[in-house]
Amino acid sequence: MRRLPWFLPLSLWCLGCAPTQRQTPDAGVADLTPKKLVARIVHTYPHDPTAFTQGLQFHQGQLYESTGEKGDLRRISLEQASPLWKQSVPDVFPEGLASDGERLYQLTWQDETLFVWNGAPPAQEKQVEYSGEGWGLCYWHGQLVRSDGTSTLRFHDPKDFHVKSQVQVTLQGTPRDMLNELECAEDGVYANVWHTNTLLKIDYATGRVLAVIDASALAQAVRGRVHSYEAVLNGIALEPGTGRLFLTGKLWPDLFEVALEPAPAQ
Repeated sequence: MRRLPWFLPLSLWCLGCAPTQRQTPDAGVADLTPKKLVARIVHTYPHDPTAFTQGLQFHQGQLYESTGEKGDLRRISLEQASPLWKQSVPDVFPEGLASDGERLYQLTWQDETLFVWNGAPPAQEKQVEYSGEGWGLCYWHGQLVRSDGTSTLRFHDPKDFHVKSQVQVTLQGTPRDMLNELECAEDGVYANVWHTNTLLKIDYATGRVLAVIDASALAQAVRGRVHSYEAVLNGIALEPGTGRLFLTGKLWPDLFEVALEPAPAQ
């Protein structure tokens, strides 16, 4: 999320999931136990080790990244670490990034400003004010879904960013906070938990965690090549049309294509 002193509409793919269990009058209580999955590395690509990754997003066939600290919006590729294009966003701390297929939406951490980008290369179309912090952002069925570090996900109207609804995220009945980068899929929203190697898959309607995903293999792969306490997992992108899933981290030298698989039985 941030330095301490103290994720064309998205593809409608289901990653490692089973049909959601719903409660019916004669079915009893739905099983609240989330699936346990692991992220297996399929391929490793170069990534700019100076990029303080806050958001990762496919948009109009290209891969974009929102970076914090001396922040910017940049277009990146799987072939090289250096960005193909970038535009600085001065005087704010950029955060999550989302696409509705036509526009890019970029959050800021504590500046309470949403940047809306349009065109190719993207140019700022407008700025919209909102209340509270911005951490992660993704687009789902005509709504922008925002995390702010708490256990609440807020659903915004893209036109003026007003809050339409919200849901509390719970893991087996317990609120789960520190939700950071988001990526919306048809069957749930993926969120990384800040300063952990864990991703959660969350039900839009109930906030219930459907799956807990162990991505520690990625952190192990970059160990010894990152040297900051803030070099943690952050950055989730689903590729439209293929369903390929990409993950990276702040200040990581690698970007990973991963497959989600059932965790080994213990």
